[in-house]
Amino acid sequence: MEAPLAGMQNHDDLGLAFRHSGWARERQLVDAALVALGCPDHRITAFRCCGSDAWVYRSEQHPDQYRIRANYCHSRWCIPCAVHRSTLTAARIRDWLGDLPARFVTLTLAADHEPLAHRLDRIYAAFRRLRRCEWWRSRVKGGVASVEIKWSVKSAHWHPHLHILCHAEWLEHADLSREWHVATGDSYIVDVSLVESADESARYISKYAAKPARAATYRDADRLQEMMLAMHGRRLLLAFGDCKLPDKPKDDDPDTWVRVQSLDEVLWKVQRGVPVAPEILALLRLEQPCSLDKTNPRCLGPPGPHPCPSPS
Repeated sequence: MEAPLAGMQNHDDLGLAFRHSGWARERQLVDAALVALGCPDHRITAFRCCGSDAWVYRSEQHPDQYRIRANYCHSRWCIPCAVHRSTLTAARIRDWLGDLPARFVTLTLAADHEPLAHRLDRIYAAFRRLRRCEWWRSRVKGGVASVEIKWSVKSAHWHPHLHILCHAEWLEHADLSREWHVATGDSYIVDVSLVESADESARYISKYAAKPARAATYRDADRLQEMMLAMHGRRLLLAFGDCKLPDKPKDDDPDTWVRVQSLDEVLWKVQRGVPVAPEILALLRLEQPCSLDKTNPRCLGPPGPHPCPSPS
């Protein structure tokens, strides 16, 4: 299968380039990895077409409000889709947290040069053993956990660790370290802190629940493929104990949305200085996809990260 990913080449490429311009090089590597790993053709096609057939819609009830609708791949390796998924996940976690006392816990594994898949097997299994021990069960009612995966350049090994948000009155650091060492057999480095901002903590943990890879991993073909294989079939967000996350919000927008024009046409006009409705320009600035390159010159919005278009 040929890889048709490319930069902005013609009128019909503008919408795709708009969505993916901040990580074009990394997207090429993901595409190549999907092909090399033998992913089904329909998944590769969906990834390549993410953001295609994008149209600008206007609300009949509120004519100054616009939205973008397009095809989205929902792949965990697509940065714009992952950021949107992270936003939804954070809202669900925040609703579950409520106002009860909560703790933010980080569990790490001792340094080792095992393949990533073995490291992940170990940390997931150790966390299951920790949750079964009496010390943990008597103190933690429930929570959510996500895995963050780093590659240590200095020591040349994978460094996975778990971030956990849980309902708990108090967790003594020394006791947690001891129980984690029992669960792993060789690891004792942990961190525990009081959750002071539920919103911030929910956003932090949902970031890794949606996108486990760091930017540097996307830029190394071998490590990216190893990570994609190691993460295949694994859940990025683990709910345990009495944690029951709310369902994903449904789009119950009562407005009637009318299609105005294609996103390609709007961007073509913007590039050539043709007047475009200020409300549409504001929408483009708001919905410019999040970028691995925070200084992306193609960005229509202010410097820094921006939220991705909401699939609808």
